[in-house]
Amino acid sequence: MSSRPAVVPVAARTMIYLGMDVHKDSITIAVLPGSAKAPTRLDKLPNDLPKLQKWIARDGEIRACYEARGAGYALHRALIEWGYTCDVIAPSLIPKRPGVQPKHDTRDAADLARLYRAGELVPVRILSVADERVRDVVRCRETCQREILKSRHYILKFLATRGFVFREGAN
Repeated sequence: MSSRPAVVPVAARTMIYLGMDVHKDSITIAVLPGSAKAPTRLDKLPNDLPKLQKWIARDGEIRACYEARGAGYALHRALIEWGYTCDVIAPSLIPKRPGVQPKHDTRDAADLARLYRAGELVPVRILSVADERVRDVVRCRETCQREILKSRHYILKFLATRGFVFREGAN
């Protein structure tokens, strides 16, 4: 008697779409089977990759997506490494209904899953680890330069209001 699991034909496997609203401490996941009209599950998990890997293991072909905001590409790389399909979505190109308030994790996750299944979302290009590091360093440098200039202007205005004005050359 064999202890090997039965192989499910690819055609018989169900397509499952996951919309994920990712934050620093948590991930809200909407599970939308290919034939369902609404998500069958809405779960909030800690943002912990081993726990997510254990939670995500299920029957069917998984297609996941999340918004490209502060989460970076670590989650994308992990899902791809685990053998799942994952897209990172451009937030500015997500269709929004007028009058709907943002920042509702469960609704955002459900909308992502529904729009992803419908093919209405635009994925971003995923940077390599090296490119991502260079981009982050460049952004950090630009931010520091802006902050230095703001601080310098603040100090000069502070001194000027107290009658200390330097007039001999550059500040």
